[in-house]
Amino acid sequence: MQASSNNPIRLCVCASEELKLIGSTDGSFPDMGHHIEKEMNGMWLHPIKLLDGFWLRLEDHSTDGKVNTWIRANKFVNFPYGNLFLYDQDLGHTSIRIERFQFAPDGINGCVAIYKLFNRSAEQKDISVELLARTDLRPTWLSEKQEIYDGDSDSAEFIKADNLFLAKDSANPWYAAVGSDTIPESTRIGQFFASEITSGAGVSVSMTFSFLLEPWETKEVVFYFAGSYKSCEECIDQYHALHKHQELLDTKKRRYEEIRSMSELITNDSRFNEVYEWVKVNTDWLVLNVADMGRGVTAGLPEYPYWFGCDGCYTVLGLLATGRFDVAKQTLRILRQASEKHNKNGRIIHEIVSNDVVSNPGNTQETAQFINTVWEYFEWTGDTAFIEECFPYIQKGIEWLDEMDSDNDGFPSGYGIIEVQGMDMELIDTAVYTAVAYDVFGKIHVLMNDLDAAKKYRLKSAKIKDAIMEFFWLPEKGLFADTVTTSEAVKERLSSTMYNGGPDSEPYRAYLESEISKKESNGQCQTESGWLLDASWVIATPMEMGIAPEEYAQIALTNLHTNRFLGPYGAYLSGLGIDFRAMTISSNVYAAAQARYGNADRALDILMRMFSTFGMATPGSISEMSPDYGCFAQGWTIYCATTIVKYFFGISPDVPNRVIYFSPCMPSAWDTAAIKNVSVGDGSLSISFKRVDGIDTFKVENNTGLEIIIEEKHFPMSFAITG
Repeated sequence: MQASSNNPIRLCVCASEELKLIGSTDGSFPDMGHHIEKEMNGMWLHPIKLLDGFWLRLEDHSTDGKVNTWIRANKFVNFPYGNLFLYDQDLGHTSIRIERFQFAPDGINGCVAIYKLFNRSAEQKDISVELLARTDLRPTWLSEKQEIYDGDSDSAEFIKADNLFLAKDSANPWYAAVGSDTIPESTRIGQFFASEITSGAGVSVSMTFSFLLEPWETKEVVFYFAGSYKSCEECIDQYHALHKHQELLDTKKRRYEEIRSMSELITNDSRFNEVYEWVKVNTDWLVLNVADMGRGVTAGLPEYPYWFGCDGCYTVLGLLATGRFDVAKQTLRILRQASEKHNKNGRIIHEIVSNDVVSNPGNTQETAQFINTVWEYFEWTGDTAFIEECFPYIQKGIEWLDEMDSDNDGFPSGYGIIEVQGMDMELIDTAVYTAVAYDVFGKIHVLMNDLDAAKKYRLKSAKIKDAIMEFFWLPEKGLFADTVTTSEAVKERLSSTMYNGGPDSEPYRAYLESEISKKESNGQCQTESGWLLDASWVIATPMEMGIAPEEYAQIALTNLHTNRFLGPYGAYLSGLGIDFRAMTISSNVYAAAQARYGNADRALDILMRMFSTFGMATPGSISEMSPDYGCFAQGWTIYCATTIVKYFFGISPDVPNRVIYFSPCMPSAWDTAAIKNVSVGDGSLSISFKRVDGIDTFKVENNTGLEIIIEEKHFPMSFAITG
């Protein structure tokens, strides 16, 4: 599996769980980023940066100095396990062609770059190449909160015995190593640059090699880059570990083949299958393993290589549907442990940086969202020990949600998923996720044989669900409101809501003033009622979570599947004509909501819109912001797997009770389809589907040891189950 492109130049990543190398598809490393201005590029070994990048200069001595250039690739090929850059144009009048392949081996703090030099002529060529690497040993975002600062400068020395440069930050025990298994003709250290002048307090190191290339000969030069934020010894050990690069590459390829084979999708739409496979790959690029914090999936690259409550929970749901139980569990554990350490009160953090600094202690919905996701993990795995591990903090989380509900109406207040200034209200996403969280908490008490507590919390859940229908449902609009509040509160928040949501236009002001006038004319000046302040995508959450009655749900889902809410690339962030941006999470929530209520064709339509952006930013990726901006790889994109696996193929595990509920609902565009090796508990199942004469026929190979209970809801179906 590969994805390729010629220009335009885009960002790309070479990733392992330990290291992220962010550069451009032309092989360069321009300064970029806003979390740390001009510093999100380069080689990161979180929580520190190692290098700004590396560059290669080619000199063909047979051209009398006419070919002496820092090369840039004209073609880029992305593989799940690495990147290939082709330099076969714009090198001047030379027959030399160059390829660079790079990959980051699993389990090692480093990466490998292999340059191949081809003499495409019948004449001997006398050439030189120089590799220049620019260090930038510095801490990650918000490190000043820990009183950790970048040193004034990096220093470097060439260690001849190991044929490597060793660089160190002047103020911290941070090290980077750069070297080759080919002995250089000369080396340099100092303040000099290649084709790009990068920021930071780094030092440049370079090594030059000269070769005679015979006619049609190929020469290979391998470079190794390693680092440590702990010691010089670890850095050098990691550097030497990279030298078994072919063995390490073979291991990495096998691991990606395993990822491809888990929840493998086969439909009559090969493009859809390909994009789905790449989404699994993109998610794996985002897994980060930091020795002092743990291992889990981060939000996005290049700007958000950190752990998030909201993003992480959506991503975990997709990880469960694609068999990545280990990463799912460890991601939830990082979120819980960080929250226990920094919040202590049950609240789940919103964002924690790879240096253990919390930038936002948590939006209200994230606590309920976390509780629900832990339960979903339990249903897929039957991991009772993890429920027991999480229970004390989940209990605190329920108590914290109670505290956030100051008026005791079942709707905790505070910011939700839509972080718009002034929207610290009683919001639909928080209300919905909280209603489900109380139900989950009741189920957990059933496990603990505390039936009185179980009844209490499940009754509370039912009460909140009823209240959502009473206060958030807007029959005149056929939609759920995004908040319950008073007209006076809307007036107070009007300017701030407009400021951060982007809608600073007169039409939007006129809309809100009209809504206020309607409420006040009905005597609702001080009374709380439902408001469609933004019509943001979270108004689909009652359907996403399955708590909306069928009648309300179908009305809302019909209204949501219109040009008002959907664009060519997916679901708009707002349905008021004020924000025509789309994100993969808005599209995924809409798709899950439609599919959960049997609208498979609509769900597929939304996924197809989202999938149409594949490769627009980076070959092999779908961008966070549609079609081609924001993070070029985004964790919550894999939430699409829930729609495909759980709703299209109908797989709803309940491993603790030793059953799998099977309720498929296939899109009409798919006459045949299969999903293979879906992990459930300690086993797996595979499902093949074929539509004949209007009847959906399913064959299920069940290797889970669990009973399959068929719930035939939507269409005439026939089933054959083996195993």
